[in-house]
Amino acid sequence: MKVIFADWLKQNFLSLDEVVRLAIVDFAVHVEENGVRELQGRNKSSILPNPTTKKEYKHAKFAQKYCLWHYHLGIPEYIEQRNGDKTSEYILHYCYYHDVIVLVDIGTHPPFSLPSVDKMNYSTF
Repeated sequence: MKVIFADWLKQNFLSLDEVVRLAIVDFAVHVEENGVRELQGRNKSSILPNPTTKKEYKHAKFAQKYCLWHYHLGIPEYIEQRNGDKTSEYILHYCYYHDVIVLVDIGTHPPFSLPSVDKMNYSTF
């Protein structure tokens, strides 16, 4: 699977904390070699399954438009949930397009916020 950095993340990558940069690189290498299978942290679509408010509906439509997913990076640490998933405060937002993943932004969770539209731009070359 091909991994691409969105323009914003590429431009700001070196300003991120080293631990965050290494976690992003680990994710990218894993995905290029194995796809999204067998990742250590929770990895899921950012599309809300049953939006009930205007805000949730807008969130779901935005996430759907950009095929947004998020992955828990294990920073500062993984916390094992009752269902066996491992979550963390820091998440990596990315667009999941069949055989290409575009790394978009870093966020914290909770609260869960989607990246802004200006962070979605990327070049394929």
